[in-house]
Amino acid sequence: MPPASAAAGDGAAPDQEPPPSPPPPPPRPAPSLASALPFWFYLTAAVSLLALLLPHLLPSSPPPLPPLLRSHASGGSVLKLHPGPDLFAVTSKPTTTTAAAAVLVLPGLAAGSFSFRHALRSLSSRGVLAGAVDLPGQGMSPPCDAPPPPPRKSPFREIMDRGVFHAFEHLVETGEVPFQEPAAAPEPPPHARLYAPHEAAASVARAVDALGLLGAAAPVHLVLHDSALVAGAAFVSANPAAVRSVTLIDATAVLPAFPAAVLGVPVLGSMVVRVPALFRGLLRLCCAREMGAEVAEAHRAAMRMEGKRDAVFESWKALNQSFDLKEWRGSSEAVRKLPMMVLWSGSWTDRWIDEGKKVVAALPDAKFVYHSGGRWPQEDAYDELSELIAEFVTSLPTSVRSQHIDQSSEQATAQE
Repeated sequence: MPPASAAAGDGAAPDQEPPPSPPPPPPRPAPSLASALPFWFYLTAAVSLLALLLPHLLPSSPPPLPPLLRSHASGGSVLKLHPGPDLFAVTSKPTTTTAAAAVLVLPGLAAGSFSFRHALRSLSSRGVLAGAVDLPGQGMSPPCDAPPPPPRKSPFREIMDRGVFHAFEHLVETGEVPFQEPAAAPEPPPHARLYAPHEAAASVARAVDALGLLGAAAPVHLVLHDSALVAGAAFVSANPAAVRSVTLIDATAVLPAFPAAVLGVPVLGSMVVRVPALFRGLLRLCCAREMGAEVAEAHRAAMRMEGKRDAVFESWKALNQSFDLKEWRGSSEAVRKLPMMVLWSGSWTDRWIDEGKKVVAALPDAKFVYHSGGRWPQEDAYDELSELIAEFVTSLPTSVRSQHIDQSSEQATAQE
């Protein structure tokens, strides 16, 4: 027989309430600054370690030039200019007929004359003398030499020369700490000024004189690509009689196709230049979608030449962001009368097409044509580009005047 207590328990079970639910867990505390510090510490340590090991993991010495770039370099020459900087120039001459016109191309940031190799040959096949000059530090032009830093006098030498108690006496009399250089506003290094548009324009003038383009078919038809707009405009303003017409190819003073700002980022700038896949992806994303691996490798090899990465970055920093195309067009009667044509990408982005509309508003009297290429159409639409340029320059009446750039105090010699 079951115990009485058990029976009583069975009878009371239906009347009992269910056990209470367990209390909710306490809220998790919000992450504090102290808990996040280890994450940032390890992240900083990993990035620093990568920055130290990257130069040893990746090849640092520039490799031999690829065949494409070597062939292009052998077809041109570095012009030894006085005063410098020296510039690389290449020309393509018609083989069967006398040149009907002379075209001078100034490539944009990081593009270089190599990117116009097909366009130059296509122009010469149409009876046009075509030449291209790489701006200072761009393409195959050597970077500007940086002067050695000024010598600094050692504080120890100052103490030896003036005595031990000179510092204390100077502090008591003037209240200033001796042997401390006064803080000065940061200035660009002297060689960086050579990348400025007006300095580049002066170098181009010396290069044109050295090439003898003005004597071949004066004046020249100037073609400005991308960021070469500002330097080319300065060249035209200083030498209006030496220019017959101006053609702009996706030209801009504010938004160059190549994102040179990446080159100034620690670690990332080195990786972009040293890793072929990253550099090729950058060119396809920002410059020309149809670019093969061999061509991208040639552009990367040009960027890996000694001092070129810093030169491209300094050239980007030296761009005149306040340049106004409309204001320049009306700056003088000679500039205002120059025939102009604008070639613009109609297949890039909507933002870039809007930039083209701004150019149309600034140059209402210029001929405007959309092309099917990208921001570097000389790579993916060179035949279309050269046909438009040749038709434009040969349709203009030939000038009977032979003009030369006035450089009484400057001489230039070309060295093969």
